[in-house]
Amino acid sequence: MKVYIDCDIAVKFAQWGMLERLTQHLIKQGKAELYTVQTLRYRFKLAKPDNAAAMLGSKKAVEQLVEFVKVCKPPLGFSKTVLAALADVTSVDVGEATLFAAAGHYDAALVDTGDKNALRALGALSTTSPARTALHGKLACLEQTLEHLVGRWGFEIVRKAIASNTSADASAAVCFKHEIEKDVAAALKQRISSLGADCPLLSDKPFAWVS
Repeated sequence: MKVYIDCDIAVKFAQWGMLERLTQHLIKQGKAELYTVQTLRYRFKLAKPDNAAAMLGSKKAVEQLVEFVKVCKPPLGFSKTVLAALADVTSVDVGEATLFAAAGHYDAALVDTGDKNALRALGALSTTSPARTALHGKLACLEQTLEHLVGRWGFEIVRKAIASNTSADASAAVCFKHEIEKDVAAALKQRISSLGADCPLLSDKPFAWVS
């Protein structure tokens, strides 16, 4: 499986101290090939640790993001029709469009993104759009990723990580403010369902391929 991880997911997991573990989970348990936009290193000034730490909130987050970029490959191969279809979609930036176009080029591919505006924009595409067809079932959101990890790593591990930096993502912080697992699970499902209504391209079980 080719997994394309956007900047938003990478940064949030780095801020929670879970990016390294997520990376290894997908590679070791999922046998995945990981890809991300190489501009991530410049956007967050990773070559200047002090500047990067000021942006990300901690040196640990910077270290995790630096290692993540090393592990990931740049997207290779992409669907020109998907790229063209997304050219005028203002809610999808150039980096995201590159990841979506790359995933659209392969059958076994997944884009894991924390950008809900981009997902809603994809969901709003015409039913005849080649991007809509190529990406159907190949998208995962942040809440789906967290739901999967709670099931694999345990509730407390994920809850404590998110509690360590509630400013990383407001939606996740609200979901995990509950201390009872079933309440968090319900909150995550509600947000996934709501986003899925706006973006039917979301995979129902985006991480079913992980052993």
